[in-house]
Amino acid sequence: MSPSKTINIEFDKFYNIVDGKQRGSDQVHHGVNPCTGEDLWAVPVATEQDLNDAVAAAKRAFPEWRDTPLAQRKETLMKFCDLYASYIGEMTDLLCKETGKPRKFAQEEVEAVIGFIQYHCSLEIPSDKLEDEEKIIYTEYIPLGVCAGIVPWNYPLILSIGKIAPALLTGNTMVIKPSPFTPYSILKVIELMQEVYPTGLIQAVGGNNEIGAQMCVHPDIAKISFTGSTATGKKVMESAAKTLKRVTLELGGNDASIIMPDVDIKKVAPEVVTGAFRNSGQVCVATKRIFIHESIYDEFLAEMVSFTKKAMTVGSPEDLTSELGPVQNQMQYEKVKEYFVDSKAKGYKFAVGAPEVSTGKGFFIQPTIIDNPPNDSRIVSEEPFGPIVPTCSWSDLEEVIARVNNVNTGLGACVWGKDLDQVSKIARRLEAGSVFVNSWEKLTPLALFGGHKESGMGGEWGKTGLLNFMNAQVIHVYKS
Repeated sequence: MSPSKTINIEFDKFYNIVDGKQRGSDQVHHGVNPCTGEDLWAVPVATEQDLNDAVAAAKRAFPEWRDTPLAQRKETLMKFCDLYASYIGEMTDLLCKETGKPRKFAQEEVEAVIGFIQYHCSLEIPSDKLEDEEKIIYTEYIPLGVCAGIVPWNYPLILSIGKIAPALLTGNTMVIKPSPFTPYSILKVIELMQEVYPTGLIQAVGGNNEIGAQMCVHPDIAKISFTGSTATGKKVMESAAKTLKRVTLELGGNDASIIMPDVDIKKVAPEVVTGAFRNSGQVCVATKRIFIHESIYDEFLAEMVSFTKKAMTVGSPEDLTSELGPVQNQMQYEKVKEYFVDSKAKGYKFAVGAPEVSTGKGFFIQPTIIDNPPNDSRIVSEEPFGPIVPTCSWSDLEEVIARVNNVNTGLGACVWGKDLDQVSKIARRLEAGSVFVNSWEKLTPLALFGGHKESGMGGEWGKTGLLNFMNAQVIHVYKS
């Protein structure tokens, strides 16, 4: 496929994609531009019949795709990258409109689609062989069948492609349900995919939570890959149990950073701020609790405040100086505001940011740091998923490790310090799926991503992540 634009894609009309065709609906809904609060384009609400048709098409496409050699599957996947690359500008415009992200970060996410596919196409499906005089035992991995991906609104492209790429590479077919808050960019990606992928291989049905619930009980869907809240993840797991579907659940987190007393304050404080406020705090693995050693607490906090005021500028994607955009939707905006109201009512100190959230146009909130609130406060014990973060003082290492681990989630964590041997030992004691030493939480498709405790089950990405889209099959061959 040539990278030149050879097909007519309209970026102001949106469809569900079923059996290789664009499909509308009698019922539509609208995403909202979070910078203005105004409705965006109409999007069809999928019906149960749309879902049934999509699953039937995926089921028909599965045998041939399963039996296609891995090298040929990789070649088919890579064809899409050339076509997609010619639409980077349009896709970035779309992502900016629906998420409010500053343009440079929206473009990073758009371009990451290519990187995710290319990386997965560099992987091989593992196998194992044991042999003795009597027999040979082969352990092989085979695809599950029709998989469903339910994706959230904070990173609609990365979190969709992070499911699509490994599912298709390993020989499955996939039906994606976009978030109703951000349906636009991923619907266009899947529309583009119809130009290069076999019919029924990848489809999209979206609109509301009802479709997601129907996916979880559909008898012909073999796996649900869900990214979202812990509360919804529990419902997904409960529903999927009715048909013993495989599930991968990537859920909420309350990530902590431990700051050791020997850090370079001027270097580390800006990094910690970046890890807390990127994408306006709307990241499942954003730093949400910051534990600073008491000997450097005041100086480190002052440096965080200074960097936040200087560098964490809030604005629309059109303002190229913006580092942070708005909260993506009104539901989340109202939830984040509760933490401001609670912190003000309890008399906590606002180191930077104001107790009152602006009620102007759009869902903008200035980045805010709460100075040393109690350990049982809402802002410490819960996940705001917005641009507000607490800093807490600590003195005893054993006690701070216990405080970090004393939550029901375990997605990510960070430890910062000059003694690499010491901080690496601390990192291994933290109850989280991904722990970062001297870095904020920088996820990569090269490594498995998943959570401990109520932060999820299973994982995706990396070589290990491929196995979550496959069943192990052991072949015992006796020689006589």
